[in-house]
Amino acid sequence: MKKSPQGERWRRLDNTAKIFPVIANEHLSNVYRISATLKEEVVPGTLQRALEEILPQFEGFAVRLRRGFFWYYFESNKRMPVIERETAYPCKYIDPRTSPYYLFRVSYYEKRINLEVFHAVTDGLGAVNFLKALVYRYLDLTRDGRTGHPAPQKISSDVSMNVEDSYVRNYKEVARRKYSTRKAFHISGETLPLDEESVLHGYVNLAELKKVGKSYGVSITKFLAAALIWAIYQEYEEAGTGDRSIGISLPINLRAFFDSETMANFFAVTLLEFLADGKEHEFSEAVEAVSRQMDENITREKLEETISYNVSNEKKWYLRIAPLFMKWGALNVIFRRNDRAYTMTLSNIGPIKVEEEYEAEIERFHLMIGVSKRQPMKCAVCAYGEHVVVTFTSVFQDTRLQDRFFGFLKELGVSVETESNGVPDSRDDKAMYPRIQYDPKRWKEVVNTFYGILFAVAAILGVVNFATYSGSMWSVIAIGCIIYVALTLRYSIMRHANLASKVVIQTIAAEVLLVMIDHVTGYTGWSVNFGIPSTLLFADLAVVFLIIVNRLNWQSYFMYQIAITIFSFIPVILWAAGLVTRPLMTLVTVVVTVLILFVTIKWGDRSVKTELKRRFHL
Repeated sequence: MKKSPQGERWRRLDNTAKIFPVIANEHLSNVYRISATLKEEVVPGTLQRALEEILPQFEGFAVRLRRGFFWYYFESNKRMPVIERETAYPCKYIDPRTSPYYLFRVSYYEKRINLEVFHAVTDGLGAVNFLKALVYRYLDLTRDGRTGHPAPQKISSDVSMNVEDSYVRNYKEVARRKYSTRKAFHISGETLPLDEESVLHGYVNLAELKKVGKSYGVSITKFLAAALIWAIYQEYEEAGTGDRSIGISLPINLRAFFDSETMANFFAVTLLEFLADGKEHEFSEAVEAVSRQMDENITREKLEETISYNVSNEKKWYLRIAPLFMKWGALNVIFRRNDRAYTMTLSNIGPIKVEEEYEAEIERFHLMIGVSKRQPMKCAVCAYGEHVVVTFTSVFQDTRLQDRFFGFLKELGVSVETESNGVPDSRDDKAMYPRIQYDPKRWKEVVNTFYGILFAVAAILGVVNFATYSGSMWSVIAIGCIIYVALTLRYSIMRHANLASKVVIQTIAAEVLLVMIDHVTGYTGWSVNFGIPSTLLFADLAVVFLIIVNRLNWQSYFMYQIAITIFSFIPVILWAAGLVTRPLMTLVTVVVTVLILFVTIKWGDRSVKTELKRRFHL
């Protein structure tokens, strides 16, 4: 890392990493998980100590993201990350722009150690190496506790700490290979409520899978890609894909083709297409199409073209001098246009091997990828010992595609054992994940209570308007806002959405609109006396509601609650300036919002106070 004038160590993001902070959001987390399941239950204190001891050796992980004028960059992070017990669904958003901590999180549950990484930090290989070092150190410390003899740290000799940008180092001017922008078939269906996410693992017998792949003359990756395409084709054939092909995004580890040992990102994505044109097809056709495309596209020459295309864009002078906010818009448009070409992602990091002395203490590994709005289901593969673990992550209410995929493998004689996180049903649940599914009855009670509060507030506003009537029916507008809030919550929260930012933005817009209406209709002051305080009160209650019912991702809402509390003092300022002539609603709003915030902090769990420290460096 280089040093800034202030003495801070920093480095540039690699070519691929540059896009992740720009496109990341709560619907596109760009977070993936590698986990290791041990033979014995995890001891939290030992795991924390293991993390503290190995992190200083991994410079690529000990960073936080900073915003520059032209690009984001990494700065060394001297804080110490804290492990947590797993309490949420996998691969949730790690806000890369505001978190003062790290771009990864370590959690545990029962016998499992989880490492979740924001993709700007590294790709799958780098995460596997970090997790293995963490597990090795944890197991060593566990043994130390039994024997009383401290063991030295062990990091595999094949693990490099190099974080160079291998894209730039291997860049050469060759014919540039652009990404496809043709729209692919996209899977749709009824989604799970709130932040729920389905995880389904398939433990596939490695020997049997190799045998079946060999019978078709292809590798395991080719066979699994063809089987996934075939499952999509069979399951959604009735819906018809028209002229849209099934497109599978397949990440390729470039280290196998170029001289690189970097721990930063160094991968490329190839597109595997199969046109479901309504005709009768055989599985062998999918195998042939996948095998041909992989043989043609996964060569050093073709991958050099991809690197040339990616790096050449970064080197264009007009892009180099463009400020980050301009790049933000352009990169989002380009990414979303290219992302249309993919139906699903299939990522196979291959076999994970560990030092022989630790093999008996590690049961298995899992890889899973965070879903996105465009790709609400993704598939990840890794292998350890005698099994290949195929993991589907999904936000759909059903598992029809997963069932079709694993059912097809069984038809071909491949043994498959499935395990789920209990969502959407408990069919394959083996209690290996925390029970965080929402209670439908309690959810209904909370929803009805919230609507009751809105109705009561609307009634009170109507009474106040009647009692203080001065020729203006301002309560009609305020009640309209209440109805709008209720409908928005009803048809967005229940459909897997995060509304907090929308609530705040819409509140501000509503306040501006109310003031404009007041002026247009002959200013009487109802907008500042009653309208603005009312909308702030509604917004605060809405965000509190989100926090209550969506505890899994409450951090995304808590900061908006603080923002609304701060905004609630605006009417007080207007009162002091003489613009508010009837301060009752102003005082009620300030008291209620401050009281609610105080109760949230006072009676919330420890993570509320931790979040305050994280956000404000307390």
